[in-house]
This record gives sequence, C-alpha cells and structure tokens, in this order.
Amino acid sequence: MKPARHTLVQLTDLHLVADGAALPHGIDTTALLDRALRAVEESGLTPDALVLTGDLTEHGLPQEYRRLREIVEPAAARLGAPLVYAAGNHDDRAALREHLLGVPASPEPLDSVVRVGDLRIVVLDSTIPGQPHGALRPAQLERLRAELAQPAPAGTVLALHHPPLPSAAPLAASIPLLRREDLADAIAGTDVRLVLAGHTHVVSAGTLGAVPVWTGGPLATVLDGLAPGAALRGLAAPSLSRIDLFDADLITTSLPIDAPRMSDVPSEEMEPTLAAFRAALTVD
Repeated sequence: MKPARHTLVQLTDLHLVADGAALPHGIDTTALLDRALRAVEESGLTPDALVLTGDLTEHGLPQEYRRLREIVEPAAARLGAPLVYAAGNHDDRAALREHLLGVPASPEPLDSVVRVGDLRIVVLDSTIPGQPHGALRPAQLERLRAELAQPAPAGTVLALHHPPLPSAAPLAASIPLLRREDLADAIAGTDVRLVLAGHTHVVSAGTLGAVPVWTGGPLATVLDGLAPGAALRGLAAPSLSRIDLFDADLITTSLPIDAPRMSDVPSEEMEPTLAAFRAALTVD
C-alpha cells in the first residue's frame, strides 16, 4: 500500500487560558496541548500542516493568544509544518489576528486559503460574534465558489469550527451551523474531499451531500453522548486527529492523549510480523 500523499494533524477546542487563570472545568488545557504536540513530535510523523479548528482560547483574551503562540509556533517549526487557524465561538477575531497571527486587528471574518504542496486548505469563519451557534454569510460562500472553481491537484480540505452536521448531543444540537444546506450546495461537484470541524466536543463523522465531514475530538472536556436526556456530563478524554489523504482515498483517525498504555512492542520487533502479513496479501 502506498503511503499517504498528505497527512494533516487536527487540534480543536483547546480552550487555552492565561497563566494563573482558572482552568476550564478544572482541566489544564495548556499542559494537554503541550503533551499533544510532543506526542506528534515523538511519533516521527511529519504532517503537512497543523490545523486548529477553533475555540483556540477560553475567553478570546490577548494574553491567551500570546500563550498559545509561544507553545505552538516552536513545535510547528520543529515539525516543519505550517499552522492553519480557524476561529471558534470562544475566540475574538481582532485579538486572534493581532496577538496570534501578528497582523492588524480586524473584526472581519477570518477566512483564508493555505496551500501545502498540491493540497489546498480553505478556512471559513463560521462564527457569529457574541453567539455560540454559527453561520456562513452569502459573501463567504460566493468567495468559496470562486476559489473552488479552479481545482487543486490533490484536492481541497475545508476547515471551519461549526460542523455542518446534526448532533446526537443536546448541547451541540442547540448551537449548530445554520443553513448548512447552503454550504452543501457551494461544495457540490467541487474538489472538496473532506470538511474538518470541531465545536461539539464529541468525535463524530458524517456527510454533507457526498462529502465526508469529520468533527475532531477536543483537547478540553469531552461531552458524554450517553448522558440521559438533556444532562450535561463531561469526560476527561482528550484527543487529536490524524487525517491521511491518499490519491483516491482518505482516512481520519482519532488519537487519544494521556490514555493509559497497555502494551508497547518496539518497532524492530513488530516489523517482521508486519512483513509476513504483507507477504501473505493474496487471494486464491
């Protein structure tokens, strides 16, 4: 089997706070972010990009973005991977631009296009300032259509905070992306291969028309999808996502952070077994 043509790492719903501030739901999200990035580095993986899909901070404060920048930029430099940011409903567009991206502050939607080799990543700002739910404005969709009119050689990954999916979690279902059918119409028949999102604090997958949608798991609190009724129950089950794009296929993988290690067989011991399995790949 050929290796992936492109590999992305998605981090979402970091909810980072300033040093000394109260931790969101008692979770040290800064420590989790550091461990997540370290896990990627120690794996030997060389992602084409690190894609952060919103709720980068808890309060949208300048000091929170500065702290985030101090953590992620050195790690991205060591990995040789560009950083791709989407804004979430906990973020502040002006502070994000000035203190994370180092560009002039502006309240305008944070849309962007990033190319990594022959792969295109399009970021749409689905936030509505002051509201937890999301929407995409007609002008954003028109710009998206114009961008997608010219296909990219390896296709396009679309990233935004609010997933264009229904949700089995009552809280997430009450703060959705509105008019997701408009986005479905804008990407139908284009080279968009995958939509990446966050927001719900639940790992989930679905489709928008014929396009796969992946909602990555958060670094912050995970919502328990089996909580009864409208009850809200948080779990300490942080994760990041790995996205492998092949020539004709793709796979998204949720990778837990800080999970107990139950076994650990070194690579040099596993390789002969894997080689044997590969050698046996025949059909009578």
